[in-house]
Amino acid sequence: MKTIRAIIIFAFGAFLLSAAPNANAGPGLKLSESVKAGLMSMRPVRGQPAGPEFFDGKPTMVIFFASW
Repeated sequence: MKTIRAIIIFAFGAFLLSAAPNANAGPGLKLSESVKAGLMSMRPVRGQPAGPEFFDGKPTMVIFFASW
C-alpha cells in the first residue's frame, strides 16, 4: 500500500513539475447577443434572474442539466 501511494505521489509531482507550467489557456469563447438574450429570458432555478449586468465583463459558466 505504501509503495502504491509513493508511486502516485511521484507521478503527480512529476506532472506538476513538467506539464502544469506549460499549460496555456486558449482564446476564450464568447457568448453571442442572442445567447445572452435567451439566457436572460429563462426562469432561474434558484436565485435572481440574469440581467445585462450579469454578463458585463465577467466570466460566465453555462450549465445545461436535463433529467429524463
